[in-house]
Amino acid sequence: MSRPARKLPQVLLSWISMNHGGAPIVTALRPASWPRSLWPLSQRFDCVYLCWRNAPDNDSGQKALERTRQDIEKVFPKDLKIIDIQWDTNASPTDHDAIYDFALKALWQVRTKHPEALITLHLSPGTPASHAVWLALGSTGAVEGPLQLIQTRKEDQAQKYESLVQVTTFKLDTWLQRYRRTQPGHAGIDDAGHNIEPLRAQSPALQEAMKLLQRWAPLRVPVLLLGERGTGKTTLANLLRAMSQFQKDDVKDWPSVVCGQFRVNPQLAQAKLFGYEKGAFTGAVELHKGLLEQANGDSLFFDEIADLDRDTQRMLMAALEGRGFQRIGGTQTQHSNFRLICATNCSLGRLQAELLDPDFFDRVGTFILRVPALRECIEDIPHFWAKTLESAVKSVGISVEGWRQYSDHPALLRQLQKHTLPGNFRDLQRVAFHLLAALAAGCDQDEVLNQATSALPEQSSSIEHEIDLTSLTLQLPVNIRVRLATQELAWFRAALQRTGNSKTEAAKLLGLPRKTFENRLETLLDKESDK
Repeated sequence: MSRPARKLPQVLLSWISMNHGGAPIVTALRPASWPRSLWPLSQRFDCVYLCWRNAPDNDSGQKALERTRQDIEKVFPKDLKIIDIQWDTNASPTDHDAIYDFALKALWQVRTKHPEALITLHLSPGTPASHAVWLALGSTGAVEGPLQLIQTRKEDQAQKYESLVQVTTFKLDTWLQRYRRTQPGHAGIDDAGHNIEPLRAQSPALQEAMKLLQRWAPLRVPVLLLGERGTGKTTLANLLRAMSQFQKDDVKDWPSVVCGQFRVNPQLAQAKLFGYEKGAFTGAVELHKGLLEQANGDSLFFDEIADLDRDTQRMLMAALEGRGFQRIGGTQTQHSNFRLICATNCSLGRLQAELLDPDFFDRVGTFILRVPALRECIEDIPHFWAKTLESAVKSVGISVEGWRQYSDHPALLRQLQKHTLPGNFRDLQRVAFHLLAALAAGCDQDEVLNQATSALPEQSSSIEHEIDLTSLTLQLPVNIRVRLATQELAWFRAALQRTGNSKTEAAKLLGLPRKTFENRLETLLDKESDK
């Protein structure tokens, strides 16, 4: 497994050993135990995380933890941080599923605390089941950022000249690995294709989106992503490609185009998409293969699909149906086997009524995914914010001290979670930049928080979200009483789903007393059953 060239903070993550105390971990911490070729890289670890199982009516785990700490502290100075991650469980130490759930959360915890560190997963201590789980998590891309796997052995087990630490190069090519190493070719700074950590989805809305992507990924059928600006549509397109077979292994920036550039120049769209022959027009000094040809065997992403003119839409239909296309100035029919992914922040009603040719819409809208807004993903906002702030720190071009304390600041997170965030990730990005500017200017904590939250857009006191009138007109005529009752029941069910069927918490989400909530829900359910 390749290691970064530049020096990074280093963190060791390991289970404790029930039988060997701290010996395996001490071995891993000693630079001399590592292969000689890695000595310049095997710097002293900054921190050690010890995972241990705390089972009821059994103090053996606690005793093993204390012994491990003592063994480490005898050898290494006090400034080595030793942090234990306690697993309170009744599960067996050989229960792979239970170990996986705990180990994944432990790995996320360490990565959140050390976003840029090289995490070293120590495979040797623990049960064979825990060894297998570490191997799976470390080799499949379960967590982003630099990571390596090691094993240790005793001196009497090593052959002459063999090091006591062995770096494990085992690696699997999974959709998570592919997701992390690729991005659409024209990804923007606000969404470079990695805004969302797929395994960390907490909200029902985002979990449902992930479920649909996995269900649709194997099929070479177009997918249309509908979502507000800044909701991470580029990220979901990248994720869909990674989950599918429609990708080229040697492509880091995969074929994509932002259709907004074609709004005033439809001819540019056809040249970009279909390509052109040498001499086809002034400036065509050589043959150029368009995006459709480049995407053969891959996925092709059209961002802002609503800006594509209707003539080009109709030309694309032949390619989508497998009938091929021609380069500008050419006579030979070209064929390309690609999977089309489209995205737009326009409403479904406007797409159907105004913007897309009906036949073209039928072809690109086979699968339609509604990308949830951040206000629908309240449980995910802490992670989204931490990731956005970290990205902002990397992009501002200066070193800003003290920013890390704001990545999980409770007061700031509360403000973000109760705001409607109409710009979604872009609002988080704006808050991050204002926060860093205040920090760099030497402001105190209160002023930093004030500057950060003041960057949020004002919330409307009347209607929070724009109503799609075009979509409503297409649904007329309707029985308004039935429609409103149906919508009301949907809100009640959504609140119950969000709160795990807690009526008390669901009532709070809807701003109702619990008794009123219960009575109204009963009435709505009765009306539904009478239909």
